[in-house]
Amino acid sequence: MKRKKWAALLVCAALSLSLLAGCGSSGGEFSSFSAKTLDGGSFTQKDIQAKDVTVVNFWGTFCGPCIAEMPDLTAYSESLPDNVQLITICLDGANNVELAKAILDQAGYQGVTLLSGDQSFANLCFAVQSVPTTMFVDSKGVVCGDPIIGRQKDLAGAFTERVNQVLKAGGKPEIAP
Repeated sequence: MKRKKWAALLVCAALSLSLLAGCGSSGGEFSSFSAKTLDGGSFTQKDIQAKDVTVVNFWGTFCGPCIAEMPDLTAYSESLPDNVQLITICLDGANNVELAKAILDQAGYQGVTLLSGDQSFANLCFAVQSVPTTMFVDSKGVVCGDPIIGRQKDLAGAFTERVNQVLKAGGKPEIAP
């Protein structure tokens, strides 16, 4: 019985520490990569460095919950201040360009969507185990905290909480939801 209590205590402590963790606690880095965008442009670590926080949402054209959350992503993206950006990465978009465009157009999303890239970009994509997955990246390209996996009932609230954790860790002012 004592072992179960200790095990439970250790699990709770580990979970508490993971919630308090700052940047660099999971997920890899966006500090060196090059990717192609849906509109034919390019996106690199320099675009990440230009903002205090980049919210990176991984999705797929095959994913119902991803498509269902697109209008919420659109609204959230449009509400962000200049120092925070939201981008999407469509994991199957390179093979489904027209479908990806149609999904984003229907949701009204005007932001950056990445489709393919170099090996560093591919490694970031291969690390994603399920969609939708959203990561929060500081201006150095470091993924901060654990990703948010799955569709969120209160997307703006959940994302703003994580954005503010990254901003606070970087000594920057928080944003309002």
